[in-house]
Amino acid sequence: MSFSREISSRLPLSVSTLVSAVSNLGITINTLIKSLAKFNRFIMLFSMDMDITTQTKGFSHMSDYPNVVLLSQPSLQVATLVSCLRAKLDIPVQQLREVAEVERISIDDNLLLLVDTDNLSAISQEQLKNKLKQYHGMFRLALINLSDDTTMENISTWPSIFGVFNKRDELDIVCKGIQKITEGEFWMPRRTLSSLISIYRSTKAVDLDRKPELTTREQEILRQLMTGSSNLEIADALYVSEHTIKSHLYNVFKKIKVKNRLQAVSWAKENLI
Repeated sequence: MSFSREISSRLPLSVSTLVSAVSNLGITINTLIKSLAKFNRFIMLFSMDMDITTQTKGFSHMSDYPNVVLLSQPSLQVATLVSCLRAKLDIPVQQLREVAEVERISIDDNLLLLVDTDNLSAISQEQLKNKLKQYHGMFRLALINLSDDTTMENISTWPSIFGVFNKRDELDIVCKGIQKITEGEFWMPRRTLSSLISIYRSTKAVDLDRKPELTTREQEILRQLMTGSSNLEIADALYVSEHTIKSHLYNVFKKIKVKNRLQAVSWAKENLI
């Protein structure tokens, strides 16, 4: 009886202590949950930032980010090239099988179109040239798997050509060359480049006898183009927008009657003081 009374007398204190403890525990749990939520948000933001940094490695602006498109038929060689490019450039490479699919891609200064001439018929090549000529050199093009009997005249008919790669070229050389092209450089043997420039100078498209009137700004842009700068780099150097540079280049190409950047550089070297 005395034992029961002792338990009864201690019960309110135990309940009170328990309630207080539970209350304090609730505060602790709520605080912990809030802290975990903040930490989780930080981790998510950090992960997003890391993903963006990884995906754009090597490119200071999103507009610098190259759009590499390969026009070819599936093969082990093509798969190996794509794997090499993805490892070197750290960007996806879009693959097309038919010339008609080219109309689905965005053709601008960030585009590098790789054309596998070994897997493209002569008729398809002419169709592709006709589709691309209207863009007046506002993209980059490289020919891969060229045969030894390909003539300079044939190569010169491709618009916006920045690089050529023969069948005999090693995979590492091809990947390195394509990487350089995405950075705005030309990649072709010096002899090929000299031959192309000679052909461009002799064509009716580049009229050396009649010099068109270029504005000071247009001349500045041509001089920047001679250094191998991209549209974005020219825009940064002249403190204007990339869109403005594209508009100027479009007008300049029409004035000097050229179809791509290589022809424009050739014209500028001959005509600008």
